[in-house]
Amino acid sequence: MTDTPLTLEENIKAFDGLSEQLNRYHADKFVLIYNGEFISSYDTFDTAARQTKKRFGRGPFLIRQVGAPVKMRMPSSIAYRFINAHH
Repeated sequence: MTDTPLTLEENIKAFDGLSEQLNRYHADKFVLIYNGEFISSYDTFDTAARQTKKRFGRGPFLIRQVGAPVKMRMPSSIAYRFINAHH
C-alpha cells in the first residue's frame, strides 16, 4: 500500500485486474478494494459500506458486487450516503 490513497479510477483498475480471482472466490459478494488491494468481501452492500466507513473513513475506495454488470460508476461513499439519507 502507498501512503497516499489511490484514486477511485485506480481502484477500479485494480478490481478489473483481480476479476478472475474475485469471480472464482467471491462471486456475487460485495468486495472492498482500497489502495488497489482486495481487503474483504461482504454479503450485502450495506454491511460493506458500514464496515468500510468504520475502517477507512471517507475513502477513496471501491465497493462493487462481483459479477454484477456495471451500470454507473459512483464512489461508494456517495452511494452509501444517498441510500441511507432517509434514515
